[in-house]
Amino acid sequence: MSLLLIAVMVFLGMILGRFLFKHWFNHLTLYCFIFGGSLFLYELKLLPYIDLTPYAWLLMLASFLCFLVGILTIISARNLYKENATFIEKSDISLKIFIDDGKTLKYAIIIFSIISLYSAIELWMIFINQFGSIPAVLLNGEVIYRMNVSGKIKDNTPYLHLLGFVAIFLSGIYTAYKKKFTLLTFLPLLSIILREIASAGRAGMLFAIMQFAFSFFLFKHLLDNDLKQRFKFSKISAFVGAIILLVLFIGGSSLVKATRVSDDTSSSYSGASKELRQTRGNIIISPSLYLYLSSDVGVLSKYLSSKGESTGFGQNTFLTLYTFLAKLDVMQNPNIYQRGYFIPMWSNTGTYLRELHADFGIAGILLGPYLLGLLITWLWFKFYEKKGLIVFSFLVNLNIIVGFSFFVIATRVLYWSTSLVLILLIIPILERIAAFIYVQKT
Repeated sequence: MSLLLIAVMVFLGMILGRFLFKHWFNHLTLYCFIFGGSLFLYELKLLPYIDLTPYAWLLMLASFLCFLVGILTIISARNLYKENATFIEKSDISLKIFIDDGKTLKYAIIIFSIISLYSAIELWMIFINQFGSIPAVLLNGEVIYRMNVSGKIKDNTPYLHLLGFVAIFLSGIYTAYKKKFTLLTFLPLLSIILREIASAGRAGMLFAIMQFAFSFFLFKHLLDNDLKQRFKFSKISAFVGAIILLVLFIGGSSLVKATRVSDDTSSSYSGASKELRQTRGNIIISPSLYLYLSSDVGVLSKYLSSKGESTGFGQNTFLTLYTFLAKLDVMQNPNIYQRGYFIPMWSNTGTYLRELHADFGIAGILLGPYLLGLLITWLWFKFYEKKGLIVFSFLVNLNIIVGFSFFVIATRVLYWSTSLVLILLIIPILERIAAFIYVQKT
């Protein structure tokens, strides 16, 4: 019964999102699909998961309603002030960044991608020198992963690869503008995937895919409203590009999965359903993949039933800031690793609601989603009416929080805050360079 109820609520939520924003790709539809999908997978019980507590169900429902109320607050306010709440007018699209027909954007993507690629190659060389060869690096994936999570990897240029995420953000805009997928669509993503394979990580790949998808689709929606009708995207290019992106992501994450010690044959999956057991050994679909996509709501339920966790005020939500202050010796270094829970498989990620509750209590569960829905909706209309890339960068990053909501709060990861800061610094510079080039030519 719960499966049918979840499916109906997800469907109705997505329809409501389409009705409110006149576009399928929006934060309400995304929230319903991402978080509701995780709940649906959990309730399939392909693994012998514990039952979610009524309290967990109540808080998840309350948080969603708060997110929805945040959205409706902005829409109601726009109606109150006699603004058209949901209609985005078609107009002539004119952006500073494209005054030189995207040449500045193109070269910025190339430069930042090359820097990120250099950082990835450098990390590979460090591990090759340590383990002896590329195959040896891959065979020691579990060792490297443990070094990574414990902070023992000595990278000579530890932050250069973050420019790769700036390139991914810019490539989403550039791809939408050029109406087709090009080499510049994949170059920055490839640099991130290579580095993630070297460090036996997958979170960076997921973040990069989401960052590109949000920047591409949200920007494409702006260009779709151009009166000149110049931005009709090639369907063939979209299909081929999507396939290549999926191949890169699935291939990269599957390779990382293969290089780390797999739990697929361990006793922890002994209670798996017949259908799930048949996927053991599959490099793409496996019990571990199902666990990663579905277990978080179970961890949230178990966490809520526990005695809680000792964390500083906002320590999860503002983890990057805490870590930065610790490096300045202003405070002690925070513990970045979360406690695991047995559900009855061990897992330590419990959706973004777990971090909000640990940081702010019940107020975080209610106020956090409300503010998230309110801010994204305000940014949505602000961007499509004013068309500023600074506003757009915030819109993309807040949507990434929604994309990661089934897993963790995205503000915990370094990529979220640092890439946003870099984008905010770089966008005005690129706009000035584009204007300068245009003036020189005219």
